[in-house]
Amino acid sequence: MAGWQTMSENRINRSEFVGKYGAYIIVVILLVVGAFVSDKFFSAMNIMNILESVAFLGILAAGMSLVTYAGQSVDLSGPSVIAVAGFVSIMTLGAGLVVSIIAALAVGAAIGLLNGFVIGKFRTNTVVWTLAVTFVATGLIRVIFGSTNIYPNTQYDVSGFEAISRTKLFGIVPVSVVIMVSLLIVLHIIVSRSKYGAKLKMVGSAESAARFTGINVTRVICSTFIISSVCAALTGVFIASLSKSAAYSYGTGYDFKAITAIVLSGVLLDGGKGSILGVLGGVLTIGLLNNILTLLGVNSFLQDVVVGAVFILVVWITSFSAKKMEEKYA
Repeated sequence: MAGWQTMSENRINRSEFVGKYGAYIIVVILLVVGAFVSDKFFSAMNIMNILESVAFLGILAAGMSLVTYAGQSVDLSGPSVIAVAGFVSIMTLGAGLVVSIIAALAVGAAIGLLNGFVIGKFRTNTVVWTLAVTFVATGLIRVIFGSTNIYPNTQYDVSGFEAISRTKLFGIVPVSVVIMVSLLIVLHIIVSRSKYGAKLKMVGSAESAARFTGINVTRVICSTFIISSVCAALTGVFIASLSKSAAYSYGTGYDFKAITAIVLSGVLLDGGKGSILGVLGGVLTIGLLNNILTLLGVNSFLQDVVVGAVFILVVWITSFSAKKMEEKYA
């Protein structure tokens, strides 16, 4: 009996380990695979290309992970916020670069506040509401601007705006990569070591109990959606800067990839568990996987199929791990 109990505990411990560090285990495996796929895989240029390719996604996923951690499932309004922020940043360039960036982030914060208030106050279904916001926002963009891209007014000096996505520290590291890593580290510290983080964990794991302890649950939920939308807006600014334009479709697909990165990180969709820093591992997994498939000559459509398959597999693994944890503490 004691031997069976020990084996059961060992399986549970392995499940906990995989849940926490699974993304980084996959990263290590993909690094080994990449080395066999191409002798150029570990070149400085290729590694930097991988990081740069997932930087925008990482910024979006960093903010969205707070919504998930707080037990609010997923924020599907990210693509629409990316698109709206792109349009706002382009349209306000005449007032100066700083005003353009602030305006885009402010619009993102406003959408996040709306999402957080409605969901936190009225307990509206998160997926349904944020998906509705996406349809409304992108629909309005298409009504106002049509389906074509808009570009900065040629009368303005847009070199500073274009430099946002092209600036590299020391001529090597893209500023988007620096922001992604810094953002994830800061959010990880806040969630794991602050009173606010403790409130997030309580709301995510036991919302009813959080209300009884005096936590303003609506305010906490609002804060996560605001941060999520601001991160999405920042992503939108980067994308608009890179493409030198804005379009309603620029955020398409980012929501699913961000959710995949979050699930890979070990942050449970039920909330209250996981590591925000693990999102970096999830993002790197997607970047490495796409890079290896590209080196193998796999087209982008099939790459999406592979990423989707990985998502399904990881959801199954995390669900299994969560079930084992429940059995352990039942």
